[in-house]
Amino acid sequence: MSQNINATKNVSELELKEGLEGSRSWHYQYRHSAYIYIGGLHPGLSEGDIAIVFAQFGEIVDVNMVRDRATGKSKGFCFICYEDQRATNLAVDNMNGFQLLKKALRVDHCDKFKAPKEFDEIDLDEAGDPKLLEYHATGAEGKGHQVYNILDSQKKMTDANEDKKKHLAKRIAQAAPEDADEAWAKQFEGTVKDESAQETARKQLKKLKKDKTELKKMKKEAKRVKKEMKQAKKEAKAKKAKKGQEKSGKKAAKSESSDSSGSSSEDSDS
Repeated sequence: MSQNINATKNVSELELKEGLEGSRSWHYQYRHSAYIYIGGLHPGLSEGDIAIVFAQFGEIVDVNMVRDRATGKSKGFCFICYEDQRATNLAVDNMNGFQLLKKALRVDHCDKFKAPKEFDEIDLDEAGDPKLLEYHATGAEGKGHQVYNILDSQKKMTDANEDKKKHLAKRIAQAAPEDADEAWAKQFEGTVKDESAQETARKQLKKLKKDKTELKKMKKEAKRVKKEMKQAKKEAKAKKAKKGQEKSGKKAAKSESSDSSGSSSEDSDS
């Protein structure tokens, strides 16, 4: 089986590398069949599981899981049919060799699909044998082609999607204006708000400039006062120094006067 998987993968990779299309592609010989074979399936997988995995390549018309007639257990392979035959090429190229539940899948074209024979054990023919039932495609959910929302899981998904769409539509309706007048009113309101915000910003800027000017004046005044105080201290120091000099001069003069008086007395005595 691994040899078949690798052989098909090698052919697909070579074709992709060479850019072969149309009649030059190896898929071309299967253009009459929309069925593919899927082997190597985990026994626990159901028809629904297969449909979910392979529906990414196109609309599924039929899922035929081959089961044991006695036990009903899967034999590990199945056949699926696509609405568009070209989807088979995508499925084969992308899913052949794919690991699903730790098992490598073998996916290949099915040249001639043989529908399983189902017999009606109740309605017998003239000879007393069970009648052969006509084979009907199961569709993706097992109830026929293009029959949907049969499975509970699918119903829940569909309901959830519908609720999501309704909720989104409601939000869009609430967000969108009802008519041209309301749209104009909202636009006008927005413009007024913008103008009001701009006016507020202008006032704040004006106040800021005024405060800045006042601060400059205060700094200038403080500088002037500091300068005056410095000048006053300088003058006071000079005045004090002058006073000291005058005092020293007076003392020196007094001392000189005393010395002169003493000298005169001595001269008289002689």
